[in-house]
Amino acid sequence: MPLGLQLRLSLLFTAFLYLGPLFAGVGRHPWPVVPAFVALFLLWTMVVRPAQWPRDRAGWRGPGVVVRVAATAAMQTFLVVLLHAIGRGIGGFLPDVTIPLSLPLALALVSIPLSRLALDPERLAFARGDLEEVPEELAVELEGQRADRLVAPFLRLPDDTGEVELMRRLVALAPSLTSAALLDALDRGIEAADGPARAARRALILQATSVATADTCQGRAEPMRALRVAADDRGLLHLLTLRLRDLLEQRPQAEGDCPSIPDLRAAASRATVLDRIGRRRAA
Repeated sequence: MPLGLQLRLSLLFTAFLYLGPLFAGVGRHPWPVVPAFVALFLLWTMVVRPAQWPRDRAGWRGPGVVVRVAATAAMQTFLVVLLHAIGRGIGGFLPDVTIPLSLPLALALVSIPLSRLALDPERLAFARGDLEEVPEELAVELEGQRADRLVAPFLRLPDDTGEVELMRRLVALAPSLTSAALLDALDRGIEAADGPARAARRALILQATSVATADTCQGRAEPMRALRVAADDRGLLHLLTLRLRDLLEQRPQAEGDCPSIPDLRAAASRATVLDRIGRRRAA
């Protein structure tokens, strides 16, 4: 799930937490209910923002820890009192409204697991800018999502988009994406596309058979991926064959990553057979 969507869900579920003391005020429940909501607010911070709390007994001995924890508790208490007061103010302008206390408490309580499920603390810390170093797994995922956004226009291009235009777009992306990330994103987009996505397939073939990819993606067999993407399309196979010829002239050492001549002939034969079958059915 994209980080942006997770953040929006987290904000939605956090709203449940705030609605608890607000609804309790609208229901004109007495002030002694405040400590219960303060406890839930503090529990929310422990679950969703654990960095604000010491993780062990030794952590309480650190400089300024008690002050930081006291400030967190004071802030949560202030929020609860403020929301409850606003709710009582709203309730004063409404006719008698019966809101059982269990409903506001349940809203505040359910927000804790939902917020935790929507966005883990590490991602929240990253989104808030609290992490000095992004964990490798999260960095890879975020890079993949960024690559998906950058290659999305290829999937919307007309099928007959020319190679010159595709190359222009690929070159424009070079400073922003590695060849590996670009090819992975194109492949994911093609797999998820509803239609043939011929422009995106052609772009993948162009990128997979480029000198830049051969130099930076040794051992990834990207031309083999291009053969898979070309499938049984004679036009794409012809483009792949021409591109492989040019690539191997410039980078003979890339031969191990490229499909063999028998592989290309087998694919061309399948495409020819399917073409003939299609023409016979059309007739």
